[in-house]
Amino acid sequence: MMAKRCCLAKVARAALLLLTCCVAAPAPVWAFGSGRLYDVHGVKLYAEVLGSGPPIVFLHGGFSFFDRSFADQKAYFSAFRTVVGIDQRGHGHSPDDARPFSYLEMAEDTAGLLQQLHLGPADIVGHSDGGNVALLLARYHPELVRRVVVSGANFRGDFAGLFAYARLRWWTSAQRFAAGIPVSVRHDYDAVSPDGDSHWDIAAAKTKDLWTTWTVISPEDLRAISAPVLVVAGDHDVIPLEHTIALYRSLTAGRLCILPNTGHDTMIQRPSLFNELTRAFLDEEGPQ
Repeated sequence: MMAKRCCLAKVARAALLLLTCCVAAPAPVWAFGSGRLYDVHGVKLYAEVLGSGPPIVFLHGGFSFFDRSFADQKAYFSAFRTVVGIDQRGHGHSPDDARPFSYLEMAEDTAGLLQQLHLGPADIVGHSDGGNVALLLARYHPELVRRVVVSGANFRGDFAGLFAYARLRWWTSAQRFAAGIPVSVRHDYDAVSPDGDSHWDIAAAKTKDLWTTWTVISPEDLRAISAPVLVVAGDHDVIPLEHTIALYRSLTAGRLCILPNTGHDTMIQRPSLFNELTRAFLDEEGPQ
């Protein structure tokens, strides 16, 4: 029994480490980019819009922002598409407010911004938390979505197991969680956040709570998504392969692509392959 408990504790510690490292790899610090702030649902969202052609929207992961997560995709797709990169509330250049982070609210904010931009149905590409937001956007605002690509998404909070979930939610303090985030992530947050470096602990605590969302999107809601969805993951992603396959199998018009020798940050670790796969999927004709 003692050996089993020790094994479970090691699994939980490993899962926590993976969670706190599942943000985009460090990159150069960016100045305030070419975008602007939009008033959406009482908050200000920073977004960049560049290029021309069919619209493609990029949704970043936790502790990240558009330019940090999708630098290679921004350069590639803006040559022939209208690229929209959004920083969610409390992320990147978008200021925070007193409310907790919520995947559903992020999806609603994204929908509100797309409605303001009047770009018509867009292709949505989301990484990690952004993938979760993309799925909710496709479920509740199908009129705004043409096709979807998600990488490293999860539909339940216990993807790493119940013990790891309980450890993160109830047995890990916000201070310990924040202390486990890589220094480079904190550095990039401080460099661009309009809330200043003093807001870091608040943002980290909100992210911890966000990551313990029990149901991100239900299997029933996944089945109700009519848009074609390409589900991408690395073969040693922080999201277990079994969870990714269950997500794919819950979709009515899903495709699955597992990238070899790749971790959670598929679009950074394998940018050329990710771009080519995404482009090929988005350029397909027909519903599936």
